[in-house]
Amino acid sequence: MSRKLHSVLGYYVPAFFEMHIDIDSADMNINNLSYADLTVLFHEYIHFLQDISTYYGLNHIFVYSEYIHSIINSIYHYDKNIIIVPIDLTDNKDNVLLNQQIDKLSVGDGGGEYGISEFTIADIQEEIDFLIDNPDIETIPTVIINSKEGDTITFGALAIAESMAYLMEQCCSPNDYKKSPDYPYIAANKVADYYVPGFSNNKLMLLALCDAVQMCSIPSICFIRIMKGIRDGKLCFNSPEEIYDHFYRQEATTVYGSSNLLSSFHKLQTCVRQQLKSYLRIESVADSYYEWIDRLFDFAWNWRKNDKYFLLKMAQHNNLKTNEYFRSCINAIGTPLMRNNNGQYFKIVPHGMKDGINVEFFKPFAQIEQLFSEGKKICEMYEWCCNSPNITTSVLCKTAPWKKITENELCPYALLWKHWNLSKYEVF
Repeated sequence: MSRKLHSVLGYYVPAFFEMHIDIDSADMNINNLSYADLTVLFHEYIHFLQDISTYYGLNHIFVYSEYIHSIINSIYHYDKNIIIVPIDLTDNKDNVLLNQQIDKLSVGDGGGEYGISEFTIADIQEEIDFLIDNPDIETIPTVIINSKEGDTITFGALAIAESMAYLMEQCCSPNDYKKSPDYPYIAANKVADYYVPGFSNNKLMLLALCDAVQMCSIPSICFIRIMKGIRDGKLCFNSPEEIYDHFYRQEATTVYGSSNLLSSFHKLQTCVRQQLKSYLRIESVADSYYEWIDRLFDFAWNWRKNDKYFLLKMAQHNNLKTNEYFRSCINAIGTPLMRNNNGQYFKIVPHGMKDGINVEFFKPFAQIEQLFSEGKKICEMYEWCCNSPNITTSVLCKTAPWKKITENELCPYALLWKHWNLSKYEVF
């Protein structure tokens, strides 16, 4: 599964709400940042919005959540109080392995750590990937790009998400965005133009398409089929709004069936809302955590149900500091955890949340997931805890953070380990 989106000037950690921003500023107030730094922050913030407001983003969260719950439930049935990491799931109970496989296939390639500076499409092919045995689905289609430079790339949701965020930069901060590699940042442009030359010249049309296809379970397939439909004269859009209208009229196709786009989105959203809440049931911190989760999902539902052109409205304002739609997001839902180049962490609290928000708990969620899936024993919250009152850091933070459960003031990692009833287990 993709643990982070592509990194050039920063990166976003999908499903775990964390933004790494390639700036040195210790002041994350959007009014005080330079336009260039704010543009970098804005790009990663768009990924955060994609996470909570698209079917694909929610499904990514769902897959991680199901994996974490499955692993912990399997640990509870161990004969001995020993956890050997990484932990391999050996069966497809509750379709956890199937969901992981589909997620990995649909996310596609990022083009390496720094992307591909230049690529020209030679041809695009649809291929079929066979899935592990299950009663629901045998195969899924994927999109393969062969470039004239010799690269073979799987075009997937990651490239579409990055292309969309880069388009938003160009629309909302036309004088301050920095040029990025062709792949994945203008991958959607090139794919669209492969089928309909010049389509990407209308940024809002392409932006609407990138956003709309993420309301599907396999965005890349949806993307190229829409472009083929335009090429073949079967589809015609005279405005970006018409692209949204088209998707809202269609049934939303997922790997588990079809339904109206909004009802499908709402059903998944309800499930994921409860999954995220189930991570944390500690009375002293749960209230503000729950309130933030509710704010995220209520905001996203209102957007998709009552203001489907919201993103287009944001994109038509070319000054980030006065962009009322960007500011309305910050006011309503704040930010996820943000980290700058110096290892400093920040968060912006939504208006009206007097007790703040506990977004930092998503960091240890991710750390424990990485312990289970990769055997990664170091906790990357060291800098956070060094600057937190009453939390003591030690060598255990970098060798065995789960052992910190005996301390008087528990760090977020140890608090979760204890809360998830894992205290009696030793890790090897």
